[in-house]
Amino acid sequence: MRAFVLLKPDCLRRGLGREVERAAVAAGLTIDGRRAVTLSPADVRYLWSEYSDAGHGLTLGFLDRYLTTGPSEVLLVSGPDAFEAARRVKREIRSRHADGPFANVVHAAERHGELARQRDHLLGVENADPPVSPSRPPGLDFASLFDVPALVGELWPRVQGVPDFPGPHRLDDAVSGAAVVLGPDRDHTLDSTVTALWHALPGVQPARAVLLALHTGWSGGTPIAVGGRTALRDCLRTLREHGIRNCAKGAWQPGRPEGDRAGFRTG
Repeated sequence: MRAFVLLKPDCLRRGLGREVERAAVAAGLTIDGRRAVTLSPADVRYLWSEYSDAGHGLTLGFLDRYLTTGPSEVLLVSGPDAFEAARRVKREIRSRHADGPFANVVHAAERHGELARQRDHLLGVENADPPVSPSRPPGLDFASLFDVPALVGELWPRVQGVPDFPGPHRLDDAVSGAAVVLGPDRDHTLDSTVTALWHALPGVQPARAVLLALHTGWSGGTPIAVGGRTALRDCLRTLREHGIRNCAKGAWQPGRPEGDRAGFRTG
């Protein structure tokens, strides 16, 4: 069986290629070849077919900034259960070197259909009927609301490593000593989470909404909104109306970087 590991631009810039190769051999894989590639925005959309411009403009904006601004390399590998072994290599290398959701060094396919589509495309093999990955939860068409590439460029330095925490959005002038706390949720995407925040946090600036969503993906729970009891209740209700379940009211102490999460509970 043949699989691949994609060495992303940051992997090559950091000189991690040999470490990836050693991890592949240790996983029982044979390295059959290497192919230099420079991905285009069209490549990104073909390879990650679960995302669309209309519903995942933020995700694709960050992926374009990450993956199309430098060369990558395809490491073609084979061996018993090469699909699963390549996934193990990805997890191992990321555990050592990933520096945020858009600085995670390497990629390997997570599904067999994804493997066939991505491997063939990266190797320049024609595939008349490429499998399409199931769509991920979409969000608003943010391109109609603000300049997505400009926002990505503004935030890029702030999302390397632990995404910056911009502080919670203030819903009103009341002080209740509480906050709405949002926890990570693998069932949502950046776009669907920012869409929920867009509706639940009236007047929130796009940059704050994106940073809150990305920080939530890293943290065990991020305070996203403060205000009076009624405003916090309405915020929670709106989040849940948009399918967000890992959210609750918790204590908030402004003097601490992320507040006091002792009272946080999911629900």
